[in-house]
Amino acid sequence: MSDVFEERGQPSLGRASPELLAARAVIEQAKGALMLVYGVDAQQAFGMLRRRSQETNVKLRALAAQLIAELPSLDLAPPELRAKVDYLLHIAHPGGTKSSGTPPAEL
Repeated sequence: MSDVFEERGQPSLGRASPELLAARAVIEQAKGALMLVYGVDAQQAFGMLRRRSQETNVKLRALAAQLIAELPSLDLAPPELRAKVDYLLHIAHPGGTKSSGTPPAEL
């Protein structure tokens, strides 16, 4: 095995192949989408992907890629949500104090 493993058994990203990095990126994107839509944490989102991968006998990376490819066809971001996320991006700063997440009425 050419990858160096960290304490938790994960390959070190410093020596990871481009293919491994690409696979991880698409899986992380799919996890993020599931986290947003279902309100779950990263571990739960990964579990959802893993279970579906096993149920369908589809590689997890392929399942994640299909999910990410299909998401733009869904109306997942109503204007109200986009306005709130725009606001959070607008107020983001190095201090990182927590906002109520509620944009002013004019947004």
